[in-house]
Amino acid sequence: MKKSIIFILTALIVCSALYLTFKREFDQFNPIYEEQYVYAVINEPAKKEGKNEWIRYRYNLTGYTGKGEKKKITFSSSKEQKSESYVRVLAKGAYTKEWTIIEEKMIPGNVLNQLRSH
Repeated sequence: MKKSIIFILTALIVCSALYLTFKREFDQFNPIYEEQYVYAVINEPAKKEGKNEWIRYRYNLTGYTGKGEKKKITFSSSKEQKSESYVRVLAKGAYTKEWTIIEEKMIPGNVLNQLRSH
């Protein structure tokens, strides 16, 4: 009995550590999460990743869904994006399926008000 409890606890700890380490990859295939568009404004500098010609620019932003729900999003680009640009991200949990720079007029009114207030 004691060995089985230790085994179960160890398995839970290992599974939790794997999930936290690879959250984006797990969310990509998680059937519980729905894909949804999240709108954000690039108001923080990108973090450079990689070396020489393999540099990527990673953006960690806070955005809003069409329903006004606040969400954290992450995406990367091969070139640095202009500050104060609006971006639309197709997200599934922590996974980013695609992203695009958009014009202000393409953002729903309630979401635009939230982006401007923060």
